[in-house]
Amino acid sequence: MAYDGELVKMQNGRWARFQRCQVYRPGVTDAGETMLLIAVELEERYQQLLDDAADSLAEYRSQGVQVRLAPDAQGLSLQPEASVSVSVN
Repeated sequence: MAYDGELVKMQNGRWARFQRCQVYRPGVTDAGETMLLIAVELEERYQQLLDDAADSLAEYRSQGVQVRLAPDAQGLSLQPEASVSVSVN
């Protein structure tokens, strides 16, 4: 289930942001408030920025670095997945 503002990479490889939209039904007085959550594709400049960021994170992961979002979702933390011991002879 998605939430309002969530960024997703769609099956076609493009990035989108979920956005809550109100639906109006003209002529229906008792329709109440109907809301839909739709994925809105981002502009091309954001597509490239997000692709670059995803590629960068994938590169860190391939090097054995653990990538985690900060609890407040405002930043990333990068840590080695396992401590490496080096012996010098």
